[in-house]
Amino acid sequence: MARPVRIEYAGAVYHVICRGNNRQSVFRDDHDRKRYLEKLSLYCEEKEVDLLAYCFLTNHVHLLLETPKGNLSKMMQPFQTSYTVYFNKRHQRSGHVFEQRYKALVVDKDNYLLAVSRYLHLNPVGAGIVERPRDYRWSSYGAYCKGKETGAVKCQRVLEYFSGPRKRQLAGYREFVEGKLAEGKIEALPVLKQAFIGDEEFAEKARRKAAKLSDSERVYALNRVVQAVCKVNGIPAEEIRRPGRSQAVKSAREIICYLARRHGDVGLRELTRFLGVKELSTGSHGVRRAEQRLSQEPDFRRQVERVLKTLSHSSIQA
Repeated sequence: MARPVRIEYAGAVYHVICRGNNRQSVFRDDHDRKRYLEKLSLYCEEKEVDLLAYCFLTNHVHLLLETPKGNLSKMMQPFQTSYTVYFNKRHQRSGHVFEQRYKALVVDKDNYLLAVSRYLHLNPVGAGIVERPRDYRWSSYGAYCKGKETGAVKCQRVLEYFSGPRKRQLAGYREFVEGKLAEGKIEALPVLKQAFIGDEEFAEKARRKAAKLSDSERVYALNRVVQAVCKVNGIPAEEIRRPGRSQAVKSAREIICYLARRHGDVGLRELTRFLGVKELSTGSHGVRRAEQRLSQEPDFRRQVERVLKTLSHSSIQA
């Protein structure tokens, strides 16, 4: 089954799910969880992404994120890479921590924002870890109970759905969440086509919003990046992955790394596999070399601009 295309636009809200590679643990202790939250807060602030809610379980993470700039991929990719580097160094291991691709479901915030936040906060109860959501330390529910925005969590975005002063809003939200426990059930979310939480009308509106992105904001698949780079440079695609590469091919590989990571939705594992190398860091090194050359070599910069122009034209035709 083909994986769903990322839908990104300014103001989008996402239920993001990050699972451990091969269902392995992404946290081994509370120190890991604390560091993950610190990094999450840092990257949300840096990329101007709003963290509305979170829940950390042993082998997966749930996040509720709002993207005023429509830049989810540009936040999640460096954030997950940063945590992977930390985790591997601390636990003296190598390889992937997370599955190749995190799941990002676009949320109909007018109708399901509250329901998704409740689903996140009730996850530890559904997993049998605690009996009450307030007893679980590693979710944002404590911030909602106390009315304090901690760890970069912005509670007000959710609480504004309840009327009255702050105290009444907090009480209303707690009743909204814990009332489901009294009913003895935790409702599933209405997921549509592995990409949306909402109905078909909402999904179509979200697609139209994403289609209006400017060329500089578009997200390109790896195969399209490779095709465009090969076309601009006059290099057969099979040359990109062969050993004994010329300088022109090495340069093309750097452009592919840069565009795939900065203008695409390509994880390091996918990029590493395409490049035919073993080290996960090879793709990141390629991105850094390209960024350095962009600032220092006008010819290289013009070459990248020609590739982006080719990609934008192909997007219009697609």
